[in-house]
Amino acid sequence: MPQELLIDVRSPLEFSSGPLISDIAPTVNIEYTAIDSLAEIYALQNVTVTKDDHITLYCRSGRRSDIAKRRLEQLGYRHVRDIGGFEDARRVLDRETVGRQLEGMAGEDGTEAKAAGVGAGADASKSDGKEKVRQKSLDALLAGLKECDE
Repeated sequence: MPQELLIDVRSPLEFSSGPLISDIAPTVNIEYTAIDSLAEIYALQNVTVTKDDHITLYCRSGRRSDIAKRRLEQLGYRHVRDIGGFEDARRVLDRETVGRQLEGMAGEDGTEAKAAGVGAGADASKSDGKEKVRQKSLDALLAGLKECDE
């Protein structure tokens, strides 16, 4: 099964100022000039990388991540995406995180009632807790959309 990889291709000095954090995968720093060593670098962390893994790249402005993306595609990696510079990448990752949270709340059958715990024998405290999570996710979604409009 393909795994998700999140790679910051900035320099180690830039990376030390703080990577982006996402729920898809831990962020690994591989400078764009060393991207050919991706599999070896992950192997040091006991992670086996395949050509079918889903690789997400970002940098400060988007230039280096684009170079790294093209190089990985040349090396045969099939699912590589460049989410651009640091601020654009932050918005993309935040938006995707909120999307996954909202999908999780919809429940397996897609009904909000199930996600909220409403139904026969539903505990009121469970419903209240899920309502708070739903409101927090909605607030984050609206804040993200507002940022996109600015």
